Amino acid sequence: MPGFRGQWRFGGRRGFWIEPFILLLIAEKPSHGYELASKLSEFGVFINGVGQMGNLYRTLAQLESMGLVTTDWDIKASSGPARKVYRITEYGLEILEGYVTELANFKKRIDEFLERYSKLKGN
Repeated sequence: MPGFRGQWRFGGRRGFWIEPFILLLIAEKPSHGYELASKLSEFGVFINGVGQMGNLYRTLAQLESMGLVTTDWDIKASSGPARKVYRITEYGLEILEGYVTELANFKKRIDEFLERYSKLKGN
């Protein structure tokens, strides 16, 4: 399966950890930035403070420029200004599938490591 720029090596790009989480959350439900920041905590990713929110928005902008997500404005927001809502594209779903494959392979390596360590410790 082709990845963007041919890079599917785990950890081969900065942001590898957060991108699959963001794509999965957006695939489950189109969301705005603050909603994504809140839901990322389900994966142990905590977005605290303005600087980290800025990093999240930069990642979202990068995903949009790569064609993985699109945006539109929710002008019917219950309170406050309109919110930018992120939606996954077909290409984004393909890339998400590639992440799933890569993460499953990485999980196998972790499981093998833990099994060997357990044998070493005699458990």
